[in-house]
Amino acid sequence: MDARVIGMDCDPEVVARARRTPPALAPAFTAVGARFSELETALDSLGIDAVDGILADLGLSSIQLDDPARGLSFDREGPLDMRLDPTREATADALIAHSDEATLAGWLSELGELPRARAAARVIRRQREQSGPLTTRSLRDALAPLYPGPARSRRLAQAFQALRMAVNRELDELRALLDAAARVVRPGGTLVVIAYHSLEDRMVKQAFRPPRPSEMWEEPAPEPWEPLTPKPIRPDDAEVAASPRSGSARLRAARRRPGVPAPVAREGHAS
Repeated sequence: MDARVIGMDCDPEVVARARRTPPALAPAFTAVGARFSELETALDSLGIDAVDGILADLGLSSIQLDDPARGLSFDREGPLDMRLDPTREATADALIAHSDEATLAGWLSELGELPRARAAARVIRRQREQSGPLTTRSLRDALAPLYPGPARSRRLAQAFQALRMAVNRELDELRALLDAAARVVRPGGTLVVIAYHSLEDRMVKQAFRPPRPSEMWEEPAPEPWEPLTPKPIRPDDAEVAASPRSGSARLRAARRRPGVPAPVAREGHAS
C-alpha cells in the first residue's frame, strides 16, 4: 500500500504496542502519543500540514477495560484511577474527593445519563468520606443498593462511564478533534468517527450538519463537511456476536467540501 499512516493515542501503552506491531498493510506507519486536542501539534512535529482522511475510534480497547490497574470496569477490583493519559493529574478518586455533590451529580446525569444521579452522588461522597480512597469495588458496593434488579449492571456501567469521561475530559477532546479536522483534512478528504454513546454521536452529527441561521433571512454559513452517512452505521448481528462490546458503536462519515475555507483555529491551539 502506497500510503503513510499516522496512529495517535493518548495512552503510552497503546502507542508502545502499536510500535511493536505496526499494521502489515501500512509499512509507512508512525505511532504518536497525543490527545485529540494535540492533533495539529502532533502533525506539525512530523512535518505534515494536511491529511487525506481521519478515522477516529472513540472507544476503549478490551485490554484497557480488562486491566484492573486502570479502574475502568466495575467487574475488576483495582484503584479508581480511570486515566487513559497518565500525565493527567487527577484520578477518578481524586476528582471525587475534590468535587462537591452537585458537581458529581452533574457528571453522573449528563455524561452517564444515570437515573437518580443526585442520590448516587450522595452515596459516593459518603463512601469516600467514610472509607478514604475509593476502589472499583467500594464504588460498586456503594452504588449497588440504589439500583436493584436486572438494570443494576447497566446503571453501574453508566456511573463508571460518567466518571471516566470526566477524568479524561472526553467531550472536550472530541470537540477539539472535530474543530481541528476541518483544518487538516484536505478538500475531498474524509472524516470517519466511531462513537459509542449518544453524547458523542450527537456531537459528531451536529458537526456534520450545516448550522442553522439565527435569523430567517440570513444565508446559511458555508459548511465544511458533506455527510456521507445520513444515518449512523451500526454493527450487524455477526459483528456483535464476534465482539459484544461493539454493540453500541455508531459510525458517521463526511467528506471535506472543496472551496469552503477552513475554520479559524480556536484560542488555545498551539502549533
